[in-house]
Amino acid sequence: MDDARQHTIELDLPPRPLMVEADPDRLVQIVANLLNNAAKYTDAGGRLRIAVSVENGEAVIRVQDNGVGITREMLARIFEMFTQGPGSAGRSEGGLGVGLAITRGLVELHGGRIEAHSDGPGRGSEFVVRLPGAREEGVAEGGSV
Repeated sequence: MDDARQHTIELDLPPRPLMVEADPDRLVQIVANLLNNAAKYTDAGGRLRIAVSVENGEAVIRVQDNGVGITREMLARIFEMFTQGPGSAGRSEGGLGVGLAITRGLVELHGGRIEAHSDGPGRGSEFVVRLPGAREEGVAEGGSV
């Protein structure tokens, strides 16, 4: 539980860590950016969920929330630098709208891709990161997810 905002945080992790060819510090930055964003746009008492899995040889990280959601128009621009949704000023906590653009850049530097999904305002959101070459623990060097 996030004490400050009283968010419930759910984890859905594989039984063993997944290995990918990646900088461990940048992996932490990717997940932290997505979690901070989800917490920022989810009201007190809301739910955040992190799920990690392997799909078609890729490590897949899903960060979901039941927060304010994202309009269709904003989804098309969500990863652009300095982009903030309507009503973001009260939630920006000093942010500049660069976190998701940086996150996309970090994911792409690792040969991966990121997508955002939402059924619209008030319906929450999901960010999905896919990183290539997922292996079981101990098979490859790099960061673990």
